[in-house]
Amino acid sequence: MVVRHLRLLNLPRLIGAIDHTPYNGRHAALSDTAACTPRTRSVSPMPQIITRHRLRSIEKLLLALILLGTGFQNVVVAQVNIRGGGKVYDGLGITVRPDSTFPSLIKCPDGSLLCYDRRSTDSGRTWNRSDQFGFPLGDATHPYRGPTTTLSDGTILVFGRYTQPHERRPDVFVTELFRSGDNFTSYGGPIRAQFHVPHVVPGTDEYGQPANGPFLEQSIVELPNGDLLATMWGWLTQDRAPVDYPDRWAKWQLKKSRALLVKSQDRGLNWHYVSTIASDPQVGPEGFRLPTLGLLPDGQLLSVMRNGDGGQPLWSTRSTDGGHTWEPLDRIDVDAGTVSLLVLADGTVLIAFGRPELHTLGSSDGGRTWDIEHRGDLGTQSNAAFTGRVAMIETSPGQVLAVYNDVTELTARLLSVTRQ
Repeated sequence: MVVRHLRLLNLPRLIGAIDHTPYNGRHAALSDTAACTPRTRSVSPMPQIITRHRLRSIEKLLLALILLGTGFQNVVVAQVNIRGGGKVYDGLGITVRPDSTFPSLIKCPDGSLLCYDRRSTDSGRTWNRSDQFGFPLGDATHPYRGPTTTLSDGTILVFGRYTQPHERRPDVFVTELFRSGDNFTSYGGPIRAQFHVPHVVPGTDEYGQPANGPFLEQSIVELPNGDLLATMWGWLTQDRAPVDYPDRWAKWQLKKSRALLVKSQDRGLNWHYVSTIASDPQVGPEGFRLPTLGLLPDGQLLSVMRNGDGGQPLWSTRSTDGGHTWEPLDRIDVDAGTVSLLVLADGTVLIAFGRPELHTLGSSDGGRTWDIEHRGDLGTQSNAAFTGRVAMIETSPGQVLAVYNDVTELTARLLSVTRQ
């Protein structure tokens, strides 16, 4: 397979070296006392939107010319095949939980899988209800549950999605945290997880509900040293641009949002702001929301997020320094209203996206290029996934369970992801 998008050299850096101008295409980190403002780019006096995105097209064109001129005409990246999805009305989806619209998956240390109060011991092929106790944040008809993760020592963490201001401490927000050390046959909590994020202002979530703090999204990454990274989105004091949806601005005064990265060094109890992943009011109709996060085998971080409701492209960026700075945004030309991300054991990156239709897409080079030609589908009963949310877990090497909203229930598909 010959790649259509060629990125072997960083031409913006090369251009900066030629004209003796330092290249800085990354977002500035926000300290506890400094405001978060993107660092200015000094590549050229072009407007920011040209610098970030049109320059990418120029980069790819120049790369193609360079490679052709030097004889490197075939740059091969492995094809990613995704099998086991489905088509609309095929009736092959696995029913996981009725009367539910927001999926959530936990992989327990004993290999069993949990979706709220449903447990599977055969990699998601069948599900049984557990009546041992009431599961925390168990209302699957509302987006109350945030990220879940199983740490390397077997501890399972479950967080709430919404945060609220601390009653006494400014710039601190809290949400629920539940813990289990026995495969969720019991659990402790709730206790309060605290998020230290300066300069946050209130806003409105994607359903028009008031939000007094940033949203904790579905991705948590454990680093080799035990630190945890998580993604959030919300608004800081400098985020004043209205969304490009006049009705939402008129009803909710909805402003364009940004994606944030936070870190915990005490197993999820306290989190501190690290950086802004993405913020650019000139890009997209609503700002950056629903950010995902994945840790690649080489230690880089990859984030893919939405900017706009259904019919808008996705955006990705990466960090090579643990999330302190981020590369300029890349556009992924698919129609999406939501996105989920999973890094497989062999380094393949899988995203699920869409609404109302749901699709899967793979990358064998850490998200730099995407095998759109071999995009997969997740079949729904009515071709109308109300929320478009998908939760994914790799049950064994190359085998992925995807649980998604299908009308008013949660449905699963077993996927096989291979490189060719």
